[in-house]
Amino acid sequence: MRRYLLKRILLFIPSLAALVLISFIFLRMAPGDPVDRMIVGSDPQSNRDAGIADQHAYWTNRLGLDLPVFYLSIGSLQNGNTEKKSIAAYIPAVHFHSNNQFHNWLFGNNFSSKGILRGDFGYSYSTGQKVSDLIKDRISWSLFFALFSVFLAYLISLPIGLHAARNPDSSFTKISSTILIVLFSLPIFWTATLLLMLLSNPDVIFLFPASGVKPLGGYPVEISFLKKIQLSIPYLVLPTICYTYASIAFLSRIFKVTIGDVLKQDFIRTARAKGLDENTVVKKHAFRNTLIPVITVFSSAFPAAIGGSVLIETIFSIPGMGLTIYQSIDANDYPVLIAVFFLTGLITMGGFLLCDILYTFADPRISFSKSSEL
Repeated sequence: MRRYLLKRILLFIPSLAALVLISFIFLRMAPGDPVDRMIVGSDPQSNRDAGIADQHAYWTNRLGLDLPVFYLSIGSLQNGNTEKKSIAAYIPAVHFHSNNQFHNWLFGNNFSSKGILRGDFGYSYSTGQKVSDLIKDRISWSLFFALFSVFLAYLISLPIGLHAARNPDSSFTKISSTILIVLFSLPIFWTATLLLMLLSNPDVIFLFPASGVKPLGGYPVEISFLKKIQLSIPYLVLPTICYTYASIAFLSRIFKVTIGDVLKQDFIRTARAKGLDENTVVKKHAFRNTLIPVITVFSSAFPAAIGGSVLIETIFSIPGMGLTIYQSIDANDYPVLIAVFFLTGLITMGGFLLCDILYTFADPRISFSKSSEL
């Protein structure tokens, strides 16, 4: 197992290198001048406002945009403008640059950036705030909704799927299957809008606030943590429903099909023939064999914790990563988008590795150490 984990981690290195390089290329190929975006109302080409020109020169130097882009560049053997060009002007030459934008993006420039390898993704074009600080402020709510909705979906869908698998012809199974199919087919934006119209509308029923995660004026001073949770719960009900209902429908179907197939296996018939009661057969023998697809689905929760839900967070004005992504797209704030892209890829690779580890605990027959020795 250790050899397998070491090999997987070593394989992450080229994947991470490709992810870093692609992120940097996208950032530098983005249209527009990043310094112009950071200086509101700037016109660096004009001499009418020397202050703006000075700001442009300052930020260009601070961001390292006056440096070569990469470690090497291709130029001409002949430098300078001459009226008569020699043959050397047409011969390409490779120039190496130890100090360049890509190097500073990775390792920092000891002035304004620590580099992405130390969690510093530069500055936001729209706010001027450090991207790492912006993500720290916004990721907590996306993380809460992603993990809590997954926990709630498993908690509800497991008994539904188990009961449906054990009683495939019951009325409960038929009714619940119909309801779950309908729920799975409902678009999230439509459901969110419908809930707001029905349950957050003073003209219909006003049970829950329409937006935000806390009172408009903020929490009262010197309030306890439990009281903050109590004040925030009404704001979290509708977004949690939108986060969860599709997952419940999907997981219930997976549990039903998987457990139903396992209950038809020969070792289940053998367990029943030995006189074991049905609950013992299901819990001790059948359930453990259904964990593999459950773990696979669970791995998708990690990227969702970073990216959030653009639709849900925008509709309910939740200050999470989903709303941040939407605002960054609208403002062409490329450093924030690149940071989310990079972190999502990194967390996805970590989620796959965690799933491989959980597979060995769920099913002892899975042994990666044997495959690694071949």
